[in-house]
Amino acid sequence: MSFIDSPFVDVHVCRQPPFRRSCPETGRWLPALLLLALLLPVLAGCGGDGSQGYADQPPTNRTALVAWQEWTRFGRSTVVYGGTANGYTNRTGVSEHSEPLNSRVGDYWGNCGHPEWNGRTSGRPWSGAFVSWVVTKSGVSQSAFPPAGRHGQYLASLYDRQQGSRGASFALHSPSEYSPREGDLVCTGTAGPTWRYADTRTARRRIDNTANHCDVVTGVRGGFVHAIGGNVKNSVTMSLYPVDSRGRLVDTPGKRWMMIVENRAT
Repeated sequence: MSFIDSPFVDVHVCRQPPFRRSCPETGRWLPALLLLALLLPVLAGCGGDGSQGYADQPPTNRTALVAWQEWTRFGRSTVVYGGTANGYTNRTGVSEHSEPLNSRVGDYWGNCGHPEWNGRTSGRPWSGAFVSWVVTKSGVSQSAFPPAGRHGQYLASLYDRQQGSRGASFALHSPSEYSPREGDLVCTGTAGPTWRYADTRTARRRIDNTANHCDVVTGVRGGFVHAIGGNVKNSVTMSLYPVDSRGRLVDTPGKRWMMIVENRAT
C-alpha cells in the first residue's frame, strides 16, 4: 500500500501554431502542477517504483510504532503542510464520532484518569490524551512521562524533570536547535519558543499555559517530518511538516513551533 495517494492531475495538451509562445490552458492547470511538484519528493520515497511504500514500513522506535499502529487502525488520515499544499488532506480516516475510534478515545482518556470521556464527549479535545496513551503504551513509566489530557501539563512536568536531572528520559529543545527523530514530539504553542530563553519560573508558566498541540514523529523523509497526532481532522492523523536541509522544522502557515521533545526513553 502506498503511503500517500498520488494526486490526480488532468493534463491538457494544446497544439500551438508557429511562433505562438504560450498555451491558454497552462494557467488553468498551474495550481495542480505546482501541487504535484511539491509532492514528488514524498511520492518518490513511498514506493512509487513498485517497491514497498513508507506506510507499509513501520518505524523501529517503540513510541513511534505505537502511534503508527493507531494511525493504521483508523484509516491512515494524512495531511500535507507547507507551500501550495498547506493543509491538503490526502486521505481521510475514521471519525472520532464513529466506532471503533469513539471507544478508543475512551481508552486514551482512561490512561489520564477520565474513563468516562470518549469521542462523543463534546468540548474535550483528546490530542493530549492520545500522546500520553501512546507514550505509556510504548513502555515508558508514568513517573518519567506523567499522563495528562492537556499538552501544557505533561510538557511542564517534563520541563521540571529536565531541570532536576541531566539524565531525564525526555529533553526539551527549541526547534532551531534540534532535528526531530522517530519517537520525538513536535509541539506548537502560541508563545513559540520564547520559553527557551526565559527564567525557570517564566519558562514553565509559558509551557504550561501556551502549548497547543504535539504529534509523535514516525519518520523524516522526502523533505518532511512525518508525525502522528490525535484529534486532527477528527481522527488519528499523520501530518507532513516540511524541514530544511538539516532536518529542522521550517515555518509553516498556521503552525507556530514551540519545541521538540527528544525521546530518550525508547
